[in-house]
Amino acid sequence: MRAERGRPRSLYPYIFKGNDMNRLLTGIISTLLLVGASAASAAPADDACTALMDARSNLVTMLGSSDKAQLDNLKTKVHAASDKVDAILAAMQHGYNAADTAKASEFKPVWDQFKNTRETEIIPAVYAGKNADAKAIAGGIQAERMKKMKAVMGCK
Repeated sequence: MRAERGRPRSLYPYIFKGNDMNRLLTGIISTLLLVGASAASAAPADDACTALMDARSNLVTMLGSSDKAQLDNLKTKVHAASDKVDAILAAMQHGYNAADTAKASEFKPVWDQFKNTRETEIIPAVYAGKNADAKAIAGGIQAERMKKMKAVMGCK
């Protein structure tokens, strides 16, 4: 690729002047970048959903148990998953993605109510052997809150 005078030819015409292969490659790269960016923006909500469902499944297991050692173990798992939800929410609220900030702002008040009811009513009832009472609370207001939180985050 040398010009007549011994200078290298410019690659500009090959890269920027409508070459079909270059347009195809540019399109593929652009698509991959857009898909990657949208996947990255969905990740915090997906992570919040995963942690939320982990906390829920451990709490549901608590409702069917009366063994103190198992209850203690499950309570630890519930709190660990809840801490993860809290950390994800904090990151979403202080991030640069407006959609994540909006989701976190709508989610957080319901989440705080959910945690308060869990800690002050459901878990104490389970430890007191009143599993039926705990199940009634979990199947009532807590189920409504869970439905709302899942909808806000777009959980599947």
